[in-house]
Formats: sequence, C-alpha cells, structure tokens
Amino acid sequence: MDSQIAELLAQIRAANKPGFWQGSVADARKRPMLMDALFGPAPAVFFEDVIIASTQAHGLRSRLYVPNEQPKGLIVYMHGGGWVLGSVESFHPFTATLAQRSGCAVLSVDYRLAPEHPFPLPLDDARAALTWASRDGAIMANTAGRPLMVMGDSAGANLATTAARIHNSRGDLPAVQLQVLAYPVTDCSFDRPSYHSFSEGYLLTRRDMMWFWDQYLPNESLRVDPLASPLRSHDLSASPKALILTAEFDPLRDEGEEYCTRLMERGVAAEAVRCEGLVHGFLSMINFAPSAEKAFGLMLKAVELEAI
Repeated sequence: MDSQIAELLAQIRAANKPGFWQGSVADARKRPMLMDALFGPAPAVFFEDVIIASTQAHGLRSRLYVPNEQPKGLIVYMHGGGWVLGSVESFHPFTATLAQRSGCAVLSVDYRLAPEHPFPLPLDDARAALTWASRDGAIMANTAGRPLMVMGDSAGANLATTAARIHNSRGDLPAVQLQVLAYPVTDCSFDRPSYHSFSEGYLLTRRDMMWFWDQYLPNESLRVDPLASPLRSHDLSASPKALILTAEFDPLRDEGEEYCTRLMERGVAAEAVRCEGLVHGFLSMINFAPSAEKAFGLMLKAVELEAI
C-alpha cells in the first residue's frame, strides 16, 4: 500500500468519525467527498451543460467535455456515491482530467439520487444519457463513427454496466463498444469474503454499503432484480467488452471479480484487474498516490486501444 494511502487510513481511523449508516442523508451530503479533499484542481477543458429528456418528464443535467483536438471517441461517465452522493460538480476535476488525458469527449451524468429518487430512476437517467450520447451527443461532440464507451465507479459503475447492456440489446442505436468499471457494485449480497475481511477501516464499510442499498432500494426482496444486481442477470450477452478494476482492500472486490467471470461465461470479452494496495474510491487519489495513478493509466490504455 502506498504510504500516502496508509497514512490517510490511519488519520481516518484516529478521527473515529461516525459512518454514513449512523446519520441521515442530509448529514452524509454535508461531508466533503474524497474528490474534494484529494484530487486537486481541474484542468482547463472546454465543457458545456446540456439537458437530456429522461423519464417522468425529468430534465437530466449532464456536462459534456470536448478536448481541443478531434475527439477519439465519446465516454459516458456515471459517478459514484452509493446512489445517494455525488454530482457533476463534485466529479468535475476527475471528468475534466479524463477528457484531457484520454483525448475523448466525456459526458458526465448528473443522474437523480436516492432516497428522493430510488431505483429505477437513476438507471432511467443512465439509459437516457446513453441514448442521447449515441445520437445528439455524437453530433455535438463530433464523434459520429468513433467509439461510444461507458465508464463508472462504484454505484455509478452499477448504473453504467446495466444501462450499456440494455442500450446494446435494443439494436437500433450505435452500440456501446467498451465499458470500464472501477470497483463496481454488482450484487446486493453482503456476505462475500471481501465484505468480511474489509468490513471496517478501509474507507467504505460493510454497514455503510448496507445503508446505501437501503436508500436506493428499500425493499430487500426486489434487490435481486438483475437491473439492480447485474451479477444476477441470466443474459449478459449484449454487454460491451469490459475492463473491471477492483481494489485489494475493498468490500466490493469479490463481486466485481465475480462479475467479470460471469461476463466471460456469457461470451463477453472481459478482464478484471485487482489493483494491489488500493482501497475503494481510488480514482479520487490519482494525484495523491502512485498506485492510484497507475490504475487510472490502465483505464486510459483501454480507451486508447478501443479508439485506434
């Protein structure tokens, strides 16, 4: 583990702050996100906010970044935060960096948050964003004929992978060609070995994850729906090829790696990389810890190969 991350964990343990599960949603949203504390300023990249039509007449605000040169493709990005936290603004430093370093246009999606907007509304927004990106977004970003890709981290990766599979299964729109998922939520079970090995002390805790699920889908009996728990899908064949990055010290590690196996069993080209020494949320640390920057490099390499 990088010394910077080890020191960060030690400081957090010493502070003995309450978990998300011990407070209200309002309390959780008052906390600074790791992105605010660790990432640093955003690079200068052109962007504009757009409104996309989603379900229930919702106007979905999203932010489209376009690099100075001809974009190599278009990446639709779904941020993490347990379906409860995060926004286009809070992830702006990362998504601007993603556009700058990948050479791709990036659509960052401000999907509706739970508990005010529980399952399936955030997924509806992810699907609407992909539909828009494949048509209007490609025209606006000048990426028509170039790869359409989807990325997400944590709960955002959950939305990204499911939306991409549904999008591709339609057959009447340009397909998503690549999905890159960082420490994804893929199942509603809290009993895999990594959930017990890293239940406390590594940023995301087991009880916090249970609390996030309570906000997103309060009815536990419905959580096995493949639209909520993609690992339980019987047909993943429409899924785009996948790179899945898991973190060694993360409760979600095992379900991410199991999801990669399930994709491959369904004939999808997929690779899982366990990022040694890292914890959940490492994309916020790419300017903070060398191993996190290395993991981000793997994401950029996958995009580069797809865009050739």
